[in-house]
Amino acid sequence: MRVIRLYSPNHSLAPDSELELDERTRHYAINVLRLSKHSGLVIFNGDGFDYVCEILVCSKSSLRVKVSKQQALNNESSLKIHLYLGISKSSHMDFAIQKTVETGVSCIQPVLMERTVSKATNKSLANKHQHWQRIIQSACEQSGRAIIPKLNESIEIDEIETLFENEHGLVFDSNSNQNIQSLNLCAPEVVKLLIGPEGGLSEREIQQALQKGFQAVHCGPRVLRTETAAVTAVLLAQREWGDLAG
Repeated sequence: MRVIRLYSPNHSLAPDSELELDERTRHYAINVLRLSKHSGLVIFNGDGFDYVCEILVCSKSSLRVKVSKQQALNNESSLKIHLYLGISKSSHMDFAIQKTVETGVSCIQPVLMERTVSKATNKSLANKHQHWQRIIQSACEQSGRAIIPKLNESIEIDEIETLFENEHGLVFDSNSNQNIQSLNLCAPEVVKLLIGPEGGLSEREIQQALQKGFQAVHCGPRVLRTETAAVTAVLLAQREWGDLAG
């Protein structure tokens, strides 16, 4: 039986509790995922657990479930990965957010940079933020994560903070002659990755990052699109210090 997994942030979940899922979730589950009363269903609310549910009512007007079991998960990386992501075109940004969530990022910080194509207004950024939050939730549903990565409000690149002692910071620059392995760094508690938008980071922005403690590295011998670079950077960090090591 195919098990459908849904995020429901507005409910406190426990075995034997019953809940009515909201209209948006109900519409998606029934009309898009084709959920029926015989479907397997798991609900999570971001507390780190999955909740196996029995479907009590499944109709166009109601989706009511009963929690039958709580399941602990152990699929979060021990490495905290904070991604500073240059805001890029919609489809590129969506892909980068979706895939870095699937590969284990713990925090995403959208950043307005010199080569960001469209300088969004506060209103449009708020709308984008809501859209990106839904992508994160959907990626967690798909990938089995039960803790939702944090999505920070967008900032200017000048607002990036200086690194703390227990952090590594890597700015990805195709012109760098170093890679992660050549830095020979010990495993950090937190790694912060800085990825530019289309066209990459400007030289001024790279120098700003270096002054704040970041080190410049490349992702390999090929020039990567911004969304590919973001995913590659997370995977490289996971391979070096996280749960892809071994």
